[in-house]
Amino acid sequence: MDHEHPHEHEHTHADGVTHTHPHTHDHDHDHHHDCAQSCDACQTKCEHTPMEELTALMKYMVGHNAAHAKELADLAVQLDKAGNHMAYEQVMAAVSDFEKGNLRLSAVLASLDVK
Repeated sequence: MDHEHPHEHEHTHADGVTHTHPHTHDHDHDHHHDCAQSCDACQTKCEHTPMEELTALMKYMVGHNAAHAKELADLAVQLDKAGNHMAYEQVMAAVSDFEKGNLRLSAVLASLDVK
């Protein structure tokens, strides 16, 4: 099920100023809540196995991580445009590492979906 998840996103700029802003992701995953309660969105009683809940959480995390990797890559491009190519290269190296980790998580997710 496709859901939008807003949350506050906090970050610190190079000048030391920290601020938060609304941050929204669209994710394709099942609900995450206490299944003993009714789901507000669909007005039904949810009954999921622990493995279904874990798989749904893993789907959420993989999508969430991919969205953040894209945001970091976009930030790197802005650093490059601002004239800081060294920072661009370092952030892009971090994005690559981030994506490698997410590939591992995706492989775990694929094995969970098969079972």
